Amino acid sequence: MTTLQTFYKIKDLQEREKKEKQKVYQEQVDHFETVATDLYELLKRKETAADQFAEQLKLQTVKAQSFIQHEQFIEQLDKQINELQPLVQQARNDMENAHEHLSSAHIEVKKFDSLIDRRLQKHKDWLKVEENKSMDELSTRQFLNYKNR
Repeated sequence: MTTLQTFYKIKDLQEREKKEKQKVYQEQVDHFETVATDLYELLKRKETAADQFAEQLKLQTVKAQSFIQHEQFIEQLDKQINELQPLVQQARNDMENAHEHLSSAHIEVKKFDSLIDRRLQKHKDWLKVEENKSMDELSTRQFLNYKNR
């Protein structure tokens, strides 16, 4: 049974590693959500600005200066969006890698769970066999003692 205690210790170690990887994964998810939200807000601002400018064009005549300002604003947003897109992709990749590490850690814990369960079942089976042997031996002795009288 000492090997079973060793398996329990290894399983505890694997569970601690799994919790650490789960924490890292959650941090990666939070980081991805933050960066993706920033990108979404920029895209939303760009869309809103374009819609407002289009509405303004429908309602009245617009000065050339307004066109230039609008174009500069859209270019600035495009630049920010283009800078943020690789960061979002990197955050997504980091999050997916952390998820893979978490999944493998979960699998390792499950392996040790099943290994421990098999060892326990094997030990129970062995105990049952030994109990049956002792019962057979006891009944044989009683039978022989009874016959010898």
